[in-house]
Amino acid sequence: MKILIFLSCSFIPYMIFSQEDLYQTTRDEFNYGEFRPNNAAPIYGIAEKPGKLMGNIYLDSIFRSSTVVFFKEIVKRYDPKASDSIAGYKLRINLLEKLVEFKMNGGIKGIDNMAIKKIQTLDPAGNILKTYINGKSLGIDSVGEDNFYDLVFDGFFLKVVSLSVLKKKEPTYHVALSIGDKNAYYYLKTTYYAKFEHGNWKEIHNNKNAWIDLTSSRAKWMASYMKQHQADIKNEIVLKQFLHHFEEIMKED
Repeated sequence: MKILIFLSCSFIPYMIFSQEDLYQTTRDEFNYGEFRPNNAAPIYGIAEKPGKLMGNIYLDSIFRSSTVVFFKEIVKRYDPKASDSIAGYKLRINLLEKLVEFKMNGGIKGIDNMAIKKIQTLDPAGNILKTYINGKSLGIDSVGEDNFYDLVFDGFFLKVVSLSVLKKKEPTYHVALSIGDKNAYYYLKTTYYAKFEHGNWKEIHNNKNAWIDLTSSRAKWMASYMKQHQADIKNEIVLKQFLHHFEEIMKED
C-alpha cells in the first residue's frame, strides 16, 4: 500500500509539469505562432468592407437628343405602313445589358439593340454628334453584330468605324496580405475597322504605323503629313483630320 501511495505521489508533479508545459506551448503558439483551426483562415478577424463595382456601363452616360432608325422588319410587326424612324427622344446606349435606354415621362424604356439599325445623337443646335450603326448592317463579323459601331469617318474612298466593348477588371485585393484594390472596374476596349470603297472591313491597330500602312500608295505623303503636324493619332479628332487629308489626296488623282 505504501509503495502504491509513493508511486501515485511521485507521478503528480510530472502531470502538473506536463500540463503547465502544454499550456505554455499552446499559449505561445496562439499568441505568436501558427495556431489555426484552418490554415486557410485566421481564428478571428474584423469584418472588412466589401469592394464595389466601379465604372461606367454606357457608351455615353448622358441622355442625348437623337434620331433613331429601326430595322423595317421590326416596325412591320406592328404596322406595315409605319415609319421606320423616330426623332426627338433622349437616349443612351447600355453596353452591359445591350439595350438602348429611352428617357420617357415617368421612367426609362429599354429597347434591344437588335431592333435598331442606326442612331444619331444631336447637340442642342441639332448638329450630329455621333452616328452609331448596328453591326448587323455593317457585316464586319458575327461577334459585334449586336453592338453599335461608332462611324468615325465616312469618306468616298475610305470608311472607318470603331467598336467599344465593355470589359471588367477584377479586384486585386489579397486578403492575407491586406494589399491591393477590393473594387472591380468596368472599362471600354475600343477596336478600329477600316474599309476601302470596294474592299472588306479590316481591323486596324490604333497606332501611327498601322494608319500609315493603311494608306498604301499614299503612305509616303501621309507619313510626311503626320511628321509635319506631329499628329497624335490616338486622339480621335486628330485621326479624323488625318483621314480627311488622305481623302483629299485621293481626290486629286
